[in-house]
Amino acid sequence: MQKYSEVVGLPVICAENGIKAGIVKDVVFCPGTREIRALVLERKGTQIRKRVLLVKDILSIGRDAVIINDSKCITDWRKAVRSKSLEGNGKLLGLRIVSKAGEDIGIVKDVLFESKTGDIEGLVISDGLIQDILEGRNILPLFGKAEFSEEYILVDNEALEEMHKKGGGLKNRWLKG
Repeated sequence: MQKYSEVVGLPVICAENGIKAGIVKDVVFCPGTREIRALVLERKGTQIRKRVLLVKDILSIGRDAVIINDSKCITDWRKAVRSKSLEGNGKLLGLRIVSKAGEDIGIVKDVLFESKTGDIEGLVISDGLIQDILEGRNILPLFGKAEFSEEYILVDNEALEEMHKKGGGLKNRWLKG
């Protein structure tokens, strides 16, 4: 499983010739289908258009690099939009999560996804700076119990029971020591 925050900044390397094709600048999410659609690469030199790498063209994502077959699979943003490859893209980071009971759970700070399929598996949630420092952040696994909109993610109360602490936080360290 990969994290959005760990993929951004990775070099993209071609397996065919070992050449660096770019660096990951962002990830394109599709909240409706709960998947990662593509990786956005940085612009080179005087390039004006965004370059994207569709998830289906990625051989693997490791801790240190994204591996693709060759640079021919990198396309420009407009071409990917015309082919409907990026249809339904939206944002997840910064969305507020609310339970169906009306309880504010927090804000999405990171996204966990399966690198082979692009499926979004979970969300890393912050419920405030002080809480993050004391308790650490929570992970909310997505098992079909969430509704996505442009502003909110609405989750079933059952999903909250599945939410677990990521660990860390000063309170955890103090209790262990």
